[in-house]
Amino acid sequence: MNCLRSLEFIRRIDGRYKKFGLATIIIHPPEWDFEKKMGNIADAVKRYNIDFPIIMDKNKKILKKLRINFWPAQILIKNRKIVYKHIGEGNYKKLEYAIMGSLNIKSKRMFYEEPIYGKFQTVYCGKRKKGAAKFHNRLRKLKFGVNYVDNNWMQKREYIKSIRSRASLTLSTKGKMANFVAESLNKRPAKITVKLNGKYAKKLVVCRPKTYSIGKLKRNAEKMEIISPRNVAIYSFSFK
Repeated sequence: MNCLRSLEFIRRIDGRYKKFGLATIIIHPPEWDFEKKMGNIADAVKRYNIDFPIIMDKNKKILKKLRINFWPAQILIKNRKIVYKHIGEGNYKKLEYAIMGSLNIKSKRMFYEEPIYGKFQTVYCGKRKKGAAKFHNRLRKLKFGVNYVDNNWMQKREYIKSIRSRASLTLSTKGKMANFVAESLNKRPAKITVKLNGKYAKKLVVCRPKTYSIGKLKRNAEKMEIISPRNVAIYSFSFK
């Protein structure tokens, strides 16, 4: 989700300055195994209407040369030299200023103030990302960042997998919007029920691996429960 948030601002900057000679390229280091497949990348390009060239950096060789170990990151290169570098989200005001200086542009800027955007910690589910999964019987106080699951789930390397029907996963939320990365492992549409503070909120259909929008949250901190059929993988939750 932090990459998608960043994409919104990079798209605005590219739209403003490409007529002056700015060329925007996305370097894609896969976070999950399914992101290494070209069909899934093509699906994401179409879904998010991305018209930038994309370089697949499967083994992160380019990132290592650029000395980047976290993304999103913004790198501005002129005459084969790095003239600006920022790791993580934000600093779009400084990025725009660096672009204007590199292209010798003297006009009104888009960002006189740093844009405001919501940023919350991603809640991971798998062992590789050190996702916290705790089995529960009775839930009282929830700690943000922990997935509270019943015995119908199994934690794998990249995700938590539902091994029986009506598998229940509960977590604390933040922000005004919730999303999760998930897929149906048997490739058939899976209907998931979402509850907020114990009350039915909506149903979602999960199939291909991607980021799904869970929807709006009524307040900053709520108890969200996911009730899933068998063979659904959940990789992470994100909030904004």
